[in-house]
Amino acid sequence: MLLQIDWTTLLFQMVNFVALVVILYYLLFRPLRAKLGERGRVIAETLQRARDQEAEAARLKAEWESRMHEIEKQAEEIIHAAQLEAQQKGAELLEEVRVRLDHLTEDMRVTLRRQRDEIVAQHYDEILDTILALSGNVVQSVTTRRTHDDLVTNFCANIYQMPQEEVEQYRRAMADRVPIAFVTTPVPLTAEQTKTLTDTLSSLINRRVELQVTVDPSLIAGIQVRLADKLLDNSIRQQLNRIREQVYQDLASRMGAES
Repeated sequence: MLLQIDWTTLLFQMVNFVALVVILYYLLFRPLRAKLGERGRVIAETLQRARDQEAEAARLKAEWESRMHEIEKQAEEIIHAAQLEAQQKGAELLEEVRVRLDHLTEDMRVTLRRQRDEIVAQHYDEILDTILALSGNVVQSVTTRRTHDDLVTNFCANIYQMPQEEVEQYRRAMADRVPIAFVTTPVPLTAEQTKTLTDTLSSLINRRVELQVTVDPSLIAGIQVRLADKLLDNSIRQQLNRIREQVYQDLASRMGAES
Protein backbone atom coordinates (compact mmCIF):
# COMPACT_ATOMS: atom_id res chain seq x y z
CA MET A 1 0.00 0.00 0.00
CA LEU A 2 1.45 3.34 -1.06
CA LEU A 3 2.02 6.08 1.55
CA GLN A 4 -0.56 8.80 1.12
CA ILE A 5 0.97 12.31 1.33
CA ASP A 6 -1.17 15.32 1.89
CA TRP A 7 0.74 17.75 -0.27
CA THR A 8 -1.42 20.69 0.77
CA THR A 9 -0.68 20.14 4.48
CA LEU A 10 2.99 19.55 3.75
CA LEU A 11 3.20 22.75 1.71
CA PHE A 12 1.38 24.68 4.44
CA GLN A 13 3.81 23.40 7.09
CA MET A 14 6.80 24.35 4.93
CA VAL A 15 5.44 27.87 4.46
CA ASN A 16 4.90 28.17 8.22
CA PHE A 17 8.45 26.98 8.85
CA VAL A 18 9.94 29.48 6.41
CA ALA A 19 7.85 32.26 7.96
CA LEU A 20 9.02 31.27 11.42
CA VAL A 21 12.65 31.33 10.28
CA VAL A 22 12.18 34.82 8.75
CA ILE A 23 10.49 36.13 11.92
CA LEU A 24 13.23 34.71 14.12
CA TYR A 25 15.86 36.26 11.87
CA TYR A 26 14.42 39.77 12.09
CA LEU A 27 13.25 39.67 15.71
CA LEU A 28 16.09 37.68 17.31
CA PHE A 29 19.12 36.82 15.23
CA ARG A 30 19.48 40.13 13.42
CA PRO A 31 19.24 42.33 16.57
CA LEU A 32 21.55 39.89 18.37
CA ARG A 33 24.09 40.07 15.59
CA ALA A 34 23.86 43.86 15.58
CA LYS A 35 24.34 43.97 19.34
CA LEU A 36 27.35 41.65 19.11
CA GLY A 37 28.76 43.83 16.33
CA GLU A 38 28.30 46.96 18.47
CA ARG A 39 29.95 45.24 21.43
CA GLY A 40 32.86 44.24 19.20
CA ARG A 41 33.18 47.83 18.01
CA VAL A 42 33.25 49.16 21.59
CA ILE A 43 35.92 46.62 22.54
CA ALA A 44 37.95 47.50 19.44
CA GLU A 45 37.72 51.22 20.26
CA THR A 46 38.82 50.56 23.84
CA LEU A 47 41.79 48.52 22.65
CA GLN A 48 42.67 51.25 20.15
CA ARG A 49 42.63 53.90 22.90
CA ALA A 50 44.92 51.70 24.94
CA ARG A 51 47.26 51.33 21.96
CA ASP A 52 47.17 55.10 21.39
CA GLN A 53 48.04 55.77 25.03
CA GLU A 54 50.85 53.23 24.85
CA ALA A 55 52.16 54.87 21.68
CA GLU A 56 51.93 58.31 23.36
CA ALA A 57 53.89 57.02 26.34
CA ALA A 58 56.55 55.58 24.00
CA ARG A 59 56.72 58.91 22.15
CA LEU A 60 57.17 60.83 25.41
CA LYS A 61 59.89 58.44 26.52
CA ALA A 62 61.69 58.82 23.19
CA GLU A 63 61.30 62.60 23.41
CA TRP A 64 62.63 62.58 26.97
CA GLU A 65 65.65 60.47 25.97
CA SER A 66 66.28 62.67 22.94
CA ARG A 67 66.20 65.84 25.01
CA MET A 68 68.41 64.35 27.69
CA HIS A 69 70.84 63.33 24.97
CA GLU A 70 70.71 66.88 23.65
CA ILE A 71 71.37 68.22 27.14
CA GLU A 72 74.34 65.91 27.55
CA LYS A 73 75.66 66.96 24.16
CA GLN A 74 75.24 70.64 25.00
CA ALA A 75 76.88 70.02 28.35
CA GLU A 76 79.87 68.42 26.70
CA GLU A 77 80.16 71.32 24.28
CA ILE A 78 79.85 73.93 27.04
CA ILE A 79 82.33 72.15 29.29
CA HIS A 80 84.80 71.76 26.43
CA ALA A 81 84.50 75.43 25.56
CA ALA A 82 84.82 76.33 29.21
CA GLN A 83 87.97 74.30 29.55
CA LEU A 84 89.55 76.09 26.61
CA GLU A 85 88.42 79.41 27.96
CA ALA A 86 89.55 78.52 31.47
CA GLN A 87 93.05 78.06 30.20
CA GLN A 88 92.98 81.72 29.28
CA LYS A 89 90.81 83.27 31.98
CA GLY A 90 91.20 80.88 34.91
CA ALA A 91 88.98 78.96 37.28
CA GLU A 92 86.52 81.80 37.89
CA LEU A 93 85.15 81.73 34.35
CA LEU A 94 84.92 77.93 34.42
CA GLU A 95 82.73 78.11 37.54
CA GLU A 96 80.46 80.60 35.83
CA VAL A 97 79.99 78.25 32.90
CA ARG A 98 79.17 75.38 35.21
CA VAL A 99 76.49 77.50 36.90
CA ARG A 100 74.99 78.30 33.53
CA LEU A 101 75.00 74.60 32.69
CA ASP A 102 73.19 73.77 35.94
CA HIS A 103 70.54 76.38 35.18
CA LEU A 104 70.10 75.07 31.65
CA THR A 105 69.74 71.49 32.86
CA GLU A 106 67.25 72.44 35.58
CA ASP A 107 65.16 74.51 33.18
CA MET A 108 65.00 71.60 30.76
CA ARG A 109 64.01 69.21 33.52
CA VAL A 110 61.28 71.57 34.73
CA THR A 111 59.92 71.94 31.19
CA LEU A 112 59.87 68.20 30.57
CA ARG A 113 58.28 67.51 33.96
CA ARG A 114 55.58 70.12 33.30
CA GLN A 115 54.82 68.63 29.88
CA ARG A 116 54.64 65.15 31.41
CA ASP A 117 52.24 66.34 34.13
CA GLU A 118 50.05 68.12 31.57
CA ILE A 119 49.68 64.93 29.53
CA VAL A 120 48.95 62.88 32.64
CA ALA A 121 46.36 65.46 33.77
CA GLN A 122 44.61 65.29 30.39
CA HIS A 123 44.07 61.54 30.71
CA TYR A 124 43.94 61.24 34.49
CA ASP A 125 40.15 60.86 34.75
CA GLU A 126 40.22 58.05 32.21
CA ILE A 127 43.18 56.38 33.93
CA LEU A 128 41.50 56.59 37.34
CA ASP A 129 38.22 55.22 35.95
CA THR A 130 40.06 52.28 34.40
CA ILE A 131 41.95 51.56 37.62
CA LEU A 132 38.73 51.87 39.64
CA ALA A 133 36.91 49.47 37.30
CA LEU A 134 39.74 46.93 37.49
CA SER A 135 39.93 47.31 41.26
CA GLY A 136 36.18 46.81 41.53
CA ASN A 137 36.38 43.63 39.47
CA VAL A 138 39.19 42.28 41.65
CA VAL A 139 37.41 43.17 44.89
CA GLN A 140 34.15 41.71 43.61
CA SER A 141 35.88 38.45 42.69
CA VAL A 142 37.18 37.95 46.24
CA THR A 143 34.18 39.37 48.14
CA THR A 144 31.99 36.79 49.83
CA ARG A 145 28.41 36.91 51.12
CA ARG A 146 29.92 36.96 54.60
CA THR A 147 31.59 40.29 53.81
CA HIS A 148 28.27 41.76 52.69
CA ASP A 149 26.45 40.44 55.77
CA ASP A 150 29.11 41.93 58.06
CA LEU A 151 28.76 45.32 56.37
CA VAL A 152 24.98 45.26 56.79
CA THR A 153 25.42 44.39 60.49
CA ASN A 154 27.96 47.21 60.92
CA PHE A 155 25.63 49.61 59.14
CA CYS A 156 22.85 48.95 61.63
CA ALA A 157 25.26 49.13 64.59
CA ASN A 158 26.63 52.50 63.40
CA ILE A 159 23.14 53.97 63.23
CA TYR A 160 22.53 53.12 66.87
CA GLN A 161 25.84 54.86 67.70
CA MET A 162 24.93 58.00 65.73
CA PRO A 163 25.18 61.26 67.73
CA GLN A 164 21.84 62.63 68.91
CA GLU A 165 22.16 65.82 66.85
CA GLU A 166 22.44 63.77 63.67
CA VAL A 167 19.48 61.65 64.71
CA GLU A 168 17.43 64.83 65.12
CA GLN A 169 18.43 65.94 61.62
CA TYR A 170 17.05 62.71 60.13
CA ARG A 171 13.86 62.97 62.16
CA ARG A 172 13.29 66.56 61.03
CA ALA A 173 13.98 65.60 57.41
CA MET A 174 11.39 62.80 57.55
CA ALA A 175 8.82 64.63 59.68
CA ASP A 176 6.58 65.67 56.75
CA ARG A 177 7.41 62.75 54.46
CA VAL A 178 6.04 59.28 53.93
CA PRO A 179 8.26 56.99 56.04
CA ILE A 180 9.86 55.10 53.16
CA ALA A 181 13.53 54.14 53.06
CA PHE A 182 15.00 53.48 49.64
CA VAL A 183 17.53 50.68 50.04
CA THR A 184 20.06 49.54 47.42
CA THR A 185 21.93 46.28 47.98
CA PRO A 186 24.20 44.15 45.75
CA VAL A 187 22.39 40.95 46.79
CA PRO A 188 18.87 40.37 48.13
CA LEU A 189 18.50 40.90 51.87
CA THR A 190 17.59 37.96 54.05
CA ALA A 191 14.35 38.07 56.01
CA GLU A 192 16.35 38.64 59.21
CA GLN A 193 18.33 41.48 57.64
CA THR A 194 15.13 43.08 56.36
CA LYS A 195 13.59 42.99 59.82
CA THR A 196 16.75 44.29 61.52
CA LEU A 197 17.15 47.11 59.00
CA THR A 198 13.47 48.05 59.30
CA ASP A 199 13.69 48.18 63.09
CA THR A 200 16.94 50.16 62.97
CA LEU A 201 15.66 52.82 60.55
CA SER A 202 12.34 53.02 62.39
CA SER A 203 14.28 53.73 65.57
CA LEU A 204 16.34 56.36 63.77
CA ILE A 205 13.35 58.49 62.65
CA ASN A 206 11.03 57.40 65.48
CA ARG A 207 8.39 56.20 62.99
CA ARG A 208 7.65 52.83 61.42
CA VAL A 209 9.60 52.67 58.16
CA GLU A 210 8.73 50.79 54.96
CA LEU A 211 11.66 49.53 52.86
CA GLN A 212 11.81 49.77 49.09
CA VAL A 213 14.71 47.53 48.09
CA THR A 214 16.62 47.62 44.79
CA VAL A 215 19.34 45.10 43.90
CA ASP A 216 22.44 46.56 42.23
CA PRO A 217 25.45 44.17 42.00
CA SER A 218 27.79 47.07 41.20
CA LEU A 219 27.82 48.01 44.91
CA ILE A 220 29.84 44.76 45.46
CA ALA A 221 28.99 44.59 49.17
CA GLY A 222 27.29 46.75 51.79
CA ILE A 223 24.16 48.87 51.34
CA GLN A 224 22.93 52.34 50.47
CA VAL A 225 19.92 53.85 52.28
CA ARG A 226 18.23 57.09 51.25
CA LEU A 227 15.96 58.86 53.72
CA ALA A 228 14.48 62.04 52.26
CA ASP A 229 17.51 63.86 50.80
CA LYS A 230 20.04 62.12 53.07
CA LEU A 231 22.14 59.16 51.94
CA LEU A 232 23.72 56.56 54.21
CA ASP A 233 26.24 54.48 52.29
CA ASN A 234 28.78 51.90 53.49
CA SER A 235 29.10 49.97 50.22
CA ILE A 236 32.47 48.90 48.88
CA ARG A 237 31.68 50.82 45.65
CA GLN A 238 31.38 54.04 47.68
CA GLN A 239 34.69 53.30 49.42
CA LEU A 240 36.38 52.81 46.04
CA ASN A 241 34.90 56.11 44.82
CA ARG A 242 36.30 57.88 47.90
CA ILE A 243 39.73 56.40 47.24
CA ARG A 244 39.52 57.63 43.63
CA GLU A 245 38.60 61.15 44.78
CA GLN A 246 41.43 61.18 47.35
CA VAL A 247 43.97 60.08 44.75
CA TYR A 248 42.68 62.74 42.35
CA GLN A 249 42.96 65.45 45.03
CA ASP A 250 46.47 64.30 45.96
CA LEU A 251 47.60 64.52 42.34
CA ALA A 252 46.02 67.97 41.92
CA SER A 253 47.77 69.18 45.08
CA ARG A 254 51.12 67.78 43.98
CA MET A 255 50.86 69.31 40.51
CA GLY A 256 49.83 72.63 42.04
CA ALA A 257 52.80 72.56 44.41
CA GLU A 258 55.23 71.72 41.62
CA SER A 259 53.87 74.47 39.38
